[in-house]
Amino acid sequence: MVLRAPGRRREPRRALSPLPARVTREELSAGAAFAPRDFGRDPAGLPALPGSLASAPLGTLRSGILTGHLGGPWLDGFPRYVWHRSGDIVVEFRLTGRRPGEYSGYELHPSEWPEGLADHAS
Repeated sequence: MVLRAPGRRREPRRALSPLPARVTREELSAGAAFAPRDFGRDPAGLPALPGSLASAPLGTLRSGILTGHLGGPWLDGFPRYVWHRSGDIVVEFRLTGRRPGEYSGYELHPSEWPEGLADHAS
């Protein structure tokens, strides 16, 4: 008898996903919060938000939600990932896991952009 591990059901990372039924972008945007990252505790040392986006991170996060640049899985009614594109810059916001709707953010290299996001201009 051979036991096999169940197939992966996790959504692919950095892939745009549709909005669930009965959820509006406006509701998500209103419930989202930005939490600055504590680099003293971040072993990955990811880069901070770039230039003009750093001055208004909550607005940048909400703009990404309102444009529908969302990625699953969904946790506590919020997508794990939100992306905002401004010209040649894409910022990825990720749920922190501390509170529902609380995100931290960082810039992505173009090779890391979610599939399909390059086709959407913000």
